[in-house]
Amino acid sequence: MSNLRNKTMYIHAILLFLLFAHSTLTHANLELSQQAFDEGNLHLAQSLLIEQPASSYKKPLLLAHIAMRRDDYKAARQQIEEALNLYPTVPELYFAHSQVVAKIAEQASIFSVAGHIKSLKQSLIKAVELAPEHADYRSALIKFYINAPSMFGGDKQEAKRHIEKLEKTDAFSALLTRLWLYARLDEQAKFTYELEQGVQQYPLEPALYHTLGALYYELDKPQLALSYLRQATEIKAQTKTQQKYKALSLVLIGTVSLQLEAHYDEGQKALEQYLNNMTPSHDMPDKSQVKFKLATIAIQQNNGEIARQWLQAVIRETPSNKLKREAKSALKKLTRS
Repeated sequence: MSNLRNKTMYIHAILLFLLFAHSTLTHANLELSQQAFDEGNLHLAQSLLIEQPASSYKKPLLLAHIAMRRDDYKAARQQIEEALNLYPTVPELYFAHSQVVAKIAEQASIFSVAGHIKSLKQSLIKAVELAPEHADYRSALIKFYINAPSMFGGDKQEAKRHIEKLEKTDAFSALLTRLWLYARLDEQAKFTYELEQGVQQYPLEPALYHTLGALYYELDKPQLALSYLRQATEIKAQTKTQQKYKALSLVLIGTVSLQLEAHYDEGQKALEQYLNNMTPSHDMPDKSQVKFKLATIAIQQNNGEIARQWLQAVIRETPSNKLKREAKSALKKLTRS
């Protein structure tokens, strides 16, 4: 009897070890897949993911991000919706779903766009319901209510209601959304007041100046956008979030220089700084997109050889079929000129 009990305990210990080892291996593979994805090696990332069992929502979520980088939004949506059937209480999945559907809506016909926008809105609402203190989710929902036309679910009163809730958990994020709201409503006095409060309370937050830069860029005021984006890049980052907004500002400086058809040297320097210093992440601009912007700047400066080098790098490296086509087209035009 004693031997039987010892044998049972031994087998139980082995099973526990195997379960732990499997869990550790799965986690390690996920980390390796994420690292490969961040470094732009989508083939390796996908290979590592396919080899492991779907033990959590992280696998389909990363597969969806890979599909998005390849412009395969239908596949990305399918991955996330299948994951939602298994993990219906994960807010990250709903937020990712809203991002994918937004991309699909951009390319949709006028007859189907309303359905996609409705789905996007529902996913954002669900993400906020499941994670009410997550500032990024609620901020995204607020911006939806601010930017969307009323016929597609835009609602300035709902935006204000959610800003009040956001104020209780993240005053800085609430301030940023109020700036968006008052700019869109063209309530200049309230906007100016919020801006003065922001500069006074958060003078060393790159996100404040990046938000202003992005806002003025959308309002087609590129000179104002550029002045705020410069301020964002001049602040010394102390946290990863601050580094992120500095990096995003660098990319937007390059974009604004193209919009202005001026300040090309500044735009080039900013984009190259992003390439040299960025921390790879799925939610940051892809390097290939940045290199295409650099090629476009070089073309505007009549520097065909540099433009050719950037375009060849884009064609060689990008996972995006759309961007590859654009780069090949630009390269052909350079060759003919």
